[in-house]
Amino acid sequence: MLVNAHKQQRQAWTTRTYPVPMPTRRGLRWKVCWLRALDRWQGTAAFARPATIMVPALHSLMPAENVALGWLNEIDALATIRHRMATATAITGWDVFTFHTLHNADRFFDTTIAAVRDTWLHEGSLSTAAIREAKRRFGKPYDYHRIHARLIENLVFQSSLLDWVGKQDPNVPLRVHVIGTALLSALVSAGSISFSSAVQSATKFGSRWDATLREMANASMDEEAGWSEFKQVRKLIEGSSSVSMGVLREELPVPEAPARPFWYSPTLNSEPMLITTAQEAATALQTLNLDSWSSMATKTANTEEPIRGWLVTPLHPIARLCRWSVSNYLLATSASVKLFIDHIATLGPRPHAAVGRPASEPLTAVENEGHRPLIGQLDVHHRLKHASNHRDS
Repeated sequence: MLVNAHKQQRQAWTTRTYPVPMPTRRGLRWKVCWLRALDRWQGTAAFARPATIMVPALHSLMPAENVALGWLNEIDALATIRHRMATATAITGWDVFTFHTLHNADRFFDTTIAAVRDTWLHEGSLSTAAIREAKRRFGKPYDYHRIHARLIENLVFQSSLLDWVGKQDPNVPLRVHVIGTALLSALVSAGSISFSSAVQSATKFGSRWDATLREMANASMDEEAGWSEFKQVRKLIEGSSSVSMGVLREELPVPEAPARPFWYSPTLNSEPMLITTAQEAATALQTLNLDSWSSMATKTANTEEPIRGWLVTPLHPIARLCRWSVSNYLLATSASVKLFIDHIATLGPRPHAAVGRPASEPLTAVENEGHRPLIGQLDVHHRLKHASNHRDS
């Protein structure tokens, strides 16, 4: 049993290189040319509708991916991330940054992680007690797939990135389509619920989902139950299994009308609904389900969303669907988001909230160019120092 446990531990987070795609304007122009050629051949009009930002239920697959992708070098995004990490810590008692980076599998980024942690500790914005608590609760390799912790980690980063995307260029036509548990991030970003209430809600139903999965393992030891949950969640994310768990009304926040309407699908293959009112937001919250984490796509492309940019990390299974696609774009880094907005989204018309019903269709995935950002410690310290003066509104 002990030998088998050590084998599972080694297989869980083997050392690997995190891919960091580096899209170029030339590559995007090539895609646009091919897309226009397909339009002429098929008699369609891909740019007749606004581009869509697709937001999967989970933003990342592996620990520390957001560090690897350079989001902590984006000042405005970092300011929001830091503030929301502090808010989450005040509610949960454990540090989100430590949870996100504790089981980092790419040793290249160890120095960057240490530089960020030391800077925040020196500034007093990171608590040693919260770090210790995160390590105590999630120190085992299988703990990275604890559901409530993954929900809060995802909420911190995903809602912050949605805020950042929304501030890029208000004149560019974009529609946002979120899947499953990404609804919490969208409601926070749209001002429908507070970040604190989202964390409290995610903790309630996430802890219940987590406990249910562990009970299903019928294991006699905590380690055995932990590995069972780890494997179940990993299979779910990869789309090779299905686990349906819903929410209870008392676990949900009470939303207001979102400041910016957006589209929502309970799962990747569900029909979408437009969220414009408090009642629509409340109805959508009641459909939250763990099964939304699945990346299994069964639907075909829908003409309502001919151009889609996916706000997801390169190692997430959904990202595979973008490979060799001229209509789906991987928005893994700030540079890729800016290129998509400047050179793809600008080709579409201004969006109308009532136009059609978009599909929650997944992408056909990633341009994996395997470049790595050279994040210097001086650059990290410089940006962290200046970001400390920013605060989430």
